[in-house]
Amino acid sequence: MAERRKNKDSGPKHFLGAVVLEQVATFGNQVPGHIIIDGQQRLTTFQILLAALRDVASTLGVTRYADEVERYILNTGIMENEDEERFKVWPSRPDQPAFSKVTTARSLKDVESDPSHGPSLLTQAYRFFHKLIHSWVVTDGGQGETEHVEILYQVLRDDLEVVSIELEGDDDPQVIFETLNARGQPLLPSDLLRNFIFWRATRKGENKDKLYDQYWLPFDQKFWKIEERLGRLKRPRIDIFLQHFLESQKGEEINVVRLFYEYKTWIAGTNPFESVESELKALQRYSEIFRQLIEADSETKPYGLFFWRIKEIEVGTIFPLLLFLLTHPEGKSAEIGGMLIDLESYLFRRLICGLTPKNYNRIFLQVIRELRDTGLSRENLQQSLLKMRGDAGLWPDDRRFNERWMNRQVYAEIKPPRRLTVILRAIEDALHAEKNEDISIKSPLTVEHIMPQDWVKSWPLSDGAFAKDWLARMLGHENNPEADERDALKHTFGNLTLLTQPLNSAVSNASYDVKRPEICKQSALALNRYFQNVEVWNAEQIRFRAQKLLEVAKRIWPYPGDV
Repeated sequence: MAERRKNKDSGPKHFLGAVVLEQVATFGNQVPGHIIIDGQQRLTTFQILLAALRDVASTLGVTRYADEVERYILNTGIMENEDEERFKVWPSRPDQPAFSKVTTARSLKDVESDPSHGPSLLTQAYRFFHKLIHSWVVTDGGQGETEHVEILYQVLRDDLEVVSIELEGDDDPQVIFETLNARGQPLLPSDLLRNFIFWRATRKGENKDKLYDQYWLPFDQKFWKIEERLGRLKRPRIDIFLQHFLESQKGEEINVVRLFYEYKTWIAGTNPFESVESELKALQRYSEIFRQLIEADSETKPYGLFFWRIKEIEVGTIFPLLLFLLTHPEGKSAEIGGMLIDLESYLFRRLICGLTPKNYNRIFLQVIRELRDTGLSRENLQQSLLKMRGDAGLWPDDRRFNERWMNRQVYAEIKPPRRLTVILRAIEDALHAEKNEDISIKSPLTVEHIMPQDWVKSWPLSDGAFAKDWLARMLGHENNPEADERDALKHTFGNLTLLTQPLNSAVSNASYDVKRPEICKQSALALNRYFQNVEVWNAEQIRFRAQKLLEVAKRIWPYPGDV
């Protein structure tokens, strides 16, 4: 190493990567600054390394280099806010106390004298670098310490390279960030938005530390870092929330890749908040609704059951519309409750009828725009949904809903199975009348066929004979209308119920004479009380029960005009 320093041009340099910066306007005595779009962790780590080198040099009395290294850590001169502007790099709020301590303490002893920063990763990194540097510098038993400090200083100054990219005008930092991080690393637009929000707070003279602690600190909790599926990729919940928040404000689809750029453009173009604090208050209010949607509990009042059902059928594209409705200043509880009934009816009728959910994002954003123009009311929401045409947006009326409920083989066609389970759970909930006990279902439930899927083995036909399965009948050109009818009905609502998994397994393929008493004895569900007085199970009984369940379903999910 010492020999190498005699020829500074020998050997390759080490490339640290690229940093992306966006210059911010400064006023008065403020130190010129940049927002770090990409590379903050690298720059922060390098600052800790420099602090460790400075402190080792200072402890060993090599003050010339200690003072020189500090020039790369701390600014000097006149400043507007010395508490922050004296640092070359200033990390996000949670890391600031430890970073400040490490970069200003001037010795390992001083850093370790403050136990409050012990668990900090920044402090741990400082201890690691300090130990490593000290071990190498004094490797000759105290000889050549100054030379080793000089060598390390020269290497850090001359043999490391970094590419600095400064954004100008309409450059999209999000696109550049993703391009530079195209190694499968998670993209966090929320980090960029956080920096942007608190940079604006500083410019407006608002207390950004107080705002951070009061409004943004909850977003640093583990809940917001958990990834959820968004399309084909997974994203942290904080990014998904911010995307839905912005969509609820603009009524336009937002690509999460361009979230930072879209948010910044929206703020600059519409100036929607009188202060950064009011902006953070709005984010906090919307985040509470979003969290309820994610943590949906069917027993939480007043909207928990609706949230739970929406979560179970996996329609996250409705979240922007729900954020819009549930935070709207003109929203009245009675009207909002009715709107949620209509939205649930729209979604579940379409699900039961087998209509595609592919255009939901566009549809619900269109509803937001129309409600902004027409005003927030249940009637306006209904009219907006009723205008949709074609399979992509139609709200199925009773004629279509009746036909599909009675005849569609929902068990085979509604996937994943939890969606069918939540439909039957909704029927179960509605069957509890005022005279029934208020019972909470805690047990996991599975869908059970009353007449088994493989009915040919244990359920003889009306004449006592056992039928062949459908494939054998088809290959043998056998005409058996009763068997064909059973196959057509076995996966329909009239033949389905809910049981616990152990009970389901115990009675699955048994004959009705065996299955019925076990279900009536073991199950407390209102769905299964029906079978107490039904002694024979056949096609006629399946259709009759389907009709009874349909009447309940239409009360749960009414069509406008039926309310």
